[in-house]
Amino acid sequence: MQGASIRVMQKQVNIASVMVVAAAATRRSALAHMISQALPDHAHVISDSHPSLDRLAACGAELLLCDLEALSPAAALIDLLASAPAGTGGIALIDHPEPAWVRAALAVPVNAILPRDSGVDDLRLAIQAADAGLVLLHPTSVRGLAAATFADSKMDDGILEELTGRECQVLRLVSSGFGNKEIADRLAISEHTVKFHISSILGKLNVASRTEAVSLGIKRGLIPI
Repeated sequence: MQGASIRVMQKQVNIASVMVVAAAATRRSALAHMISQALPDHAHVISDSHPSLDRLAACGAELLLCDLEALSPAAALIDLLASAPAGTGGIALIDHPEPAWVRAALAVPVNAILPRDSGVDDLRLAIQAADAGLVLLHPTSVRGLAAATFADSKMDDGILEELTGRECQVLRLVSSGFGNKEIADRLAISEHTVKFHISSILGKLNVASRTEAVSLGIKRGLIPI
């Protein structure tokens, strides 16, 4: 990671607009101030509580910095970046992320995954990494990912990781023929969260479709017949 940091710091940052997203106004203000300190007189900073593709396009932000306190906004960030214009960077501030989420975030890709208490220097490196097309991971993210990868090799039937209780609930509802909106209503969660759970289920079961997931779920006893 130190070698990557050296490479990034040698490159001038070209990012001119950053959108800061956080639920609380005080948190948005604090992060915007930190961005201004990290890139003095360089980047235009916009803040928002609920980002969207329209808002992203309207403000012309090249980088999205999201403070992620819960699962729902974490899943929403992946959905948003997956549909964002090519070249849009992403930085996630999240504590103890699940390995499945880290995998999904890196596939979008998210350029940096850091703890929520990261300081100005950390954000500066994350922004520079995004500008250079590199990835910056905090050790907590790397350790979780490495542990999950080690466990993957020990699972049988092609399953890469055991499902959580909530994922089992979602899988059973999928097997009953419910769509994402119906599952969201039944579990009192957002559709973004349902999509995240389903993506995680497919990844953990090492399958490519909901039908395959249900079939393997029945085989493994995850879905009662």
